[in-house]
Amino acid sequence: MLIGRLTESLEDYLEIMYRLLQQQKVVRVRDIAREKKVKTSSVISALKRLDKEGLVEYKAREYVDLTEEGRELAFRIYQRHNFLKRFLVDFLQVDSETAEKDACSMEHAISVTTLERIASMSEFLSYCPEVEPDIIEKFRDRWITHLSREHCQCETTGKGVCSLRDQDEDVCRLSTLKKGDGGVVARISADGKMRESLIQRGVLPGASLHVMSVRKGKVYSVRLAGETMSFDKRQAESILVWSRDRWTNGNAHSVPTEPSVSRTLADVTIGRNFRVRKVTAGGEIRHRMIEMGFIRGAVGRVLREALLRDPIEIELMGAKLSLRRVEAAGVIVEEMSV
Repeated sequence: MLIGRLTESLEDYLEIMYRLLQQQKVVRVRDIAREKKVKTSSVISALKRLDKEGLVEYKAREYVDLTEEGRELAFRIYQRHNFLKRFLVDFLQVDSETAEKDACSMEHAISVTTLERIASMSEFLSYCPEVEPDIIEKFRDRWITHLSREHCQCETTGKGVCSLRDQDEDVCRLSTLKKGDGGVVARISADGKMRESLIQRGVLPGASLHVMSVRKGKVYSVRLAGETMSFDKRQAESILVWSRDRWTNGNAHSVPTEPSVSRTLADVTIGRNFRVRKVTAGGEIRHRMIEMGFIRGAVGRVLREALLRDPIEIELMGAKLSLRRVEAAGVIVEEMSV
């Protein structure tokens, strides 16, 4: 069953059951109710629906268990949650509590395509040799925690002026534009509540912008991504805009080719532990592997192989899976000591 066919609430029940079964041998209705913070009657109603779907085994006044199909689906939801939370915390520097809530919402709605792109971005930032090793620290120290975004703190020596600084001749503040001028939002230089307010209104990097009118130099009426809205002078001074020429001609970036890595999951010795680095397979196999939980940082163990060495059985984050060798060859891992 694909993630998204059930309601978010029912998927949450599956994930909670999976998590509880990692911590204890049996799961009771009251355990689920306590974890989800709902009444036992709500849990019973949900379990009956999941039982009809063939995802749980439930009988009144007995322990609750996941079926094989239910365990596989719950595992994939659980893996999505953990990966998205790690990405938010490790790469975007979101605090753990907020990341937990956001990951809980994202895990249900995100498409496989978008999840795959996030996984690719994670792999690129972690392993591409042309990405500076301390890029995340720079992002945190120079951008997230910097007291003022008036000036990016990037070094200029040898690499030219950062495109997001005022010194770039192609970047200007909305407050300097006149009626009829336009461009594309580059960034928001404000902090705190003003920054949050502008972002919530839809002022995001890449949004097209056209100045409709300026009243007494204080109120700016703007067409932003097709919607008309007004900004006062302080807000207009906080919105940095790229000229249309800069956005059209300078927004394409080539992605460096990833280095070849010889160690694949198919090469791991039986009985050895491994940690997933990235998925190199393409197309449907890649989507399937990511759906199954093969996401950067996931830990597993190769258990055994069939008589003719195909398929192989592995344990990944507590769930047992069977893989064809052609699938295993599309997963790059690092072998770990037992």
